[in-house]
Amino acid sequence: MFKKSSKVMVWALYISLITAGIAAPSVSFAGGKPKVLGKTIGEWSVKWWQWSLAITTASNLMLDQTGANCNVGQKGQVWFLAGVWGGAADPIIRNCTVPKSKYVFFPISNGVWINSLWDDPNNTETVYRENAMAQVLTDNVSATLDGQPIIFNSSTPIIRSQSPVFTATFPTDNVFGADSSDLNGYPIVSDGYWVMLPPLQQGQHALQFTAGQSQNITYNLTVEKP
Repeated sequence: MFKKSSKVMVWALYISLITAGIAAPSVSFAGGKPKVLGKTIGEWSVKWWQWSLAITTASNLMLDQTGANCNVGQKGQVWFLAGVWGGAADPIIRNCTVPKSKYVFFPISNGVWINSLWDDPNNTETVYRENAMAQVLTDNVSATLDGQPIIFNSSTPIIRSQSPVFTATFPTDNVFGADSSDLNGYPIVSDGYWVMLPPLQQGQHALQFTAGQSQNITYNLTVEKP
């Protein structure tokens, strides 16, 4: 989901995988702990955005109805999942095969700010972060893994984290429908709730999440040996 005006463009990705837990989440800013595989959650959020924004609309998991594009752009020890770009009125079921021993990383609800040519070039990093923070949605959402609520705890960490300032490479056919030259190279920050799941056991798993009226997604995950 994104908002656009003639003077300013704010892009917010509403990807909602959240908890039914009642405890407060941890807060981790760009350089903060905890670290997973040598990176903070904020640093992993950069990797996630760079992955998602670099993929064309034709192959982007955020626009995928079935999960056929689940493996596009995946590399390294962490596997990325996404919600629906802009939301969807109807439930979506995705089938996704995840190699065994991969961590699984996804946003609960997050916002992103790109200080592009439409924005004031004198904006400071503080302004970037305020604009990203304003997009984070935190209410009326829920998620389960194998029928069990995902909660705020040490074994299934859900972290509110800001990213460092970063840039991304946008394809010609990008999710914003904008000229890539209007997006490439501009400073970006994000803020949101993120989940880093440890590697899942081999076999079948169901990850289901809802948010408001625009996110109702089930991932049927098959974890198998590479």
